[in-house]
Amino acid sequence: MPSSRDRALAAVNLEEPDRTPIFELLINAPAASKALWKPCPGLDKLESARLMIQGKRDVLVREAAEDQVRLYEKLGLDIVRSGLCLAEKYTPPRELGPREFLYVDDHTGFYRKVRYSPESDMMTEYESTIGQGGLPALEEYVRRLEAEQFTIDGSELEAMEYTRHLAGGRLLVFGSADGTFPVSHATWLSLFLRSLYVNPSLIQRLFNESTRRATETIKALVDSGAEMVIGGADWGYRKGPFVSPKHFREFILPSLKAHAETCHKLGVPFVKHTDGNMEAVKEMFLAESGIDGYHAIEPRAGMDIGQLKREYGDKVCLLGNVDCAHTLVFGSVEDVVTETKRCLQAASPGGGHVLSSSNSIHAGVRLCNFLAMIEAGKRYGSQPTGG
Repeated sequence: MPSSRDRALAAVNLEEPDRTPIFELLINAPAASKALWKPCPGLDKLESARLMIQGKRDVLVREAAEDQVRLYEKLGLDIVRSGLCLAEKYTPPRELGPREFLYVDDHTGFYRKVRYSPESDMMTEYESTIGQGGLPALEEYVRRLEAEQFTIDGSELEAMEYTRHLAGGRLLVFGSADGTFPVSHATWLSLFLRSLYVNPSLIQRLFNESTRRATETIKALVDSGAEMVIGGADWGYRKGPFVSPKHFREFILPSLKAHAETCHKLGVPFVKHTDGNMEAVKEMFLAESGIDGYHAIEPRAGMDIGQLKREYGDKVCLLGNVDCAHTLVFGSVEDVVTETKRCLQAASPGGGHVLSSSNSIHAGVRLCNFLAMIEAGKRYGSQPTGG
């Protein structure tokens, strides 16, 4: 029987494996703790911040990797993700109040304030240097990035190396590297979008720097054991991309190509994650960029995985897309099984499909529904035409 690693590699290479592999980009700490029957402080955003403050960096790095690999193997998933971790020498956050923290970037010196929400299990930025300082602060930020001799400390690769060791060749190990959209922080996203029109040269410099860092990160992660790379940062919302097709071609597409080309030179595939409706730019995104996979194909934003399979199934692997905004949250187990079968029938025939939710297993997802999706994937994934 093929290993999970072999199964996942076959799918990403547009081959038909023994069954459709299953993956999740993220499983939140409450769900992970329930599945493992133990607390998972390394995966818990609030506890991670407190471990950093307490100077327990080694505990944070090792326990997070151990819990994640153990969780993915227990659930029978085929791909596990890792990335750069906290450096051995770091500036700890400062707790400002109940569930509020101040982070200072070790490289730029810029700050960001975040607030933890137990309802969503998310840290949300509510204030930052650039958000407060506007365009002058953004210009200074770019200047500092350009002046920096960017290097990756060896200690930042410990999580990847440890994850690869723990996975033992059984699971396919994804490396995580962003850069194709250099801002996802709500406090200055609007400034970034305005600057595309009023100061495009500054935005081009920002893209140059974010891409430079991302490609160096990719090289380091692959050297440390990553067998694939996934790029994060959303590009859109339910009605369309954040940027126009013109700006997509001018700014995002060259960066995306650089990510993919870097991976291909190293002999590994590159997958891009984004939420939102990508219809307006899908030809550039899926046909021109050279990427190997698209995650997570948000159905609530109008992204039809079956249509994408017909149009681009010979070019990119599709990773998705059981609805985690509604079905996995509010649906019954029967609803989940029905939608999982629909997803498999639409995208798995001929290979090139990895089953996952339409984003991640967030705080609103019912664990029983997530488990039902996995079980249905294993039961029907070897019979993609029905069964």
